Order: sequence, then C-alpha cells, then structure tokens
Amino acid sequence: LKDAYRIAHATRQDNILIDLDCQAKNISNDFQNRINQACSSSHLLKTFPSNALQLMIQTGSKGTLVNAMQISGLLGQMELEGRRPPLMISGRTLPCYEPYCSSLQSGGFVESSFLSALKPSEYFFHCMAGREGLIDTAVKTSRSGYLQRCLVKHVEGVKVYYDYSARDSDGSIIQFLYGEDGCDVGSLQFAQDNKFEIFAMNKARLESFVKPEEAL
Repeated sequence: LKDAYRIAHATRQDNILIDLDCQAKNISNDFQNRINQACSSSHLLKTFPSNALQLMIQTGSKGTLVNAMQISGLLGQMELEGRRPPLMISGRTLPCYEPYCSSLQSGGFVESSFLSALKPSEYFFHCMAGREGLIDTAVKTSRSGYLQRCLVKHVEGVKVYYDYSARDSDGSIIQFLYGEDGCDVGSLQFAQDNKFEIFAMNKARLESFVKPEEAL
C-alpha cells in the first residue's frame, strides 16, 4: 500500500490518489458511525431530558447532534475540498508522520474530542478545515445572497390558504396541498419518536395553547 501511495504521488496519478482517499474515508466513516452509535443520546449516563446539553439540542434551542458528538465523542475525518488533507512534496501530510503513512490519523482523522482536547497534529488538521470554511464564507456570501434574493422575489406572492393549498398572488394554484403533505417544515424536527413522550408529559400545557376541538 505504501509503495502504491508513493508511485501514485510521484507520478501525479490523481485517479489512484482519489481512489485511495475514498477507501480510507469509507473505513473512517464506518469507524466514526459505530462510535457515534455507541455514544448516542440513548446510551448516555444521563439521558434526555435530564441531560442539560441534550435538552438544549433536542428542544431546538441551540446546537446540533453533531456539536454534541464533537464535544463528547470525536471530531472524525477532516476534509479539504471533499478530500483528505493532501500530501506535501515530501510525501507527508504533516512533518510528524512518516512519508506515505497509511494510518487514518495521518490522513486527517481526529480521534479526540473537544472535551478530551486535541493533539497538536489533530489541531493542525482541524485548523485546515476551519480555514477552508472561513474562505468559503467570505467568497460565497455575495453569490448566496444574490441567489436568495432571486428566490425570494420569485415566490414572495405565494402563500398557504385556509384550504391548505399553495396559491400565487392571483389565486392560481401552485400546489393542491402545501408541500404535497401539508406538514409544517419548522415543526417536523419535533415529530420524532423520542419527542412524543415529552408531548404526552406536557399534554395539559400543550392543550392550553392549541384546543384540539377547534383544530379538528
């Protein structure tokens, strides 16, 4: 494997390097998924809603499950432009690794979490991905802003009527049923199996806001 890596890098055969990257990413993703499942919210010492961090995430107040896994689990594979960190002219990703090393760690896999602190090499990989994100934010802001403005100007007259149909400003029907399913996109994140128990516990409170007989 090391010889194939060296030959592909020396002869600049990008197709072989891309194939090696894909194989390594598949292994690291499988490894990361198994760790995430073992450290998921249902396997915590304190589960939702007793866990303050999970309570904040599950209620939609702040943060995502990815943030929780990066804090307590691992950061996983760092990527630059959809690939693992590239090799330098010396055949290393960082000076602390051997040339053409085939380990996951040398390819940008961060096995540490923010809670346990990153190793120096892992911190460098993390900074590489963070720098790419900052550049994308600065460069793509104008493009995404113009695209959003175009979309908003085209659909600003569309609204949902009381019969749940989506119509234009002149009353022409865009959809007979909003979204083809009539579901509120903003509320779908709460329509999960682990949320219905919380709804049942707060039945009286919910009924004080929404009267079922009027909704039906």
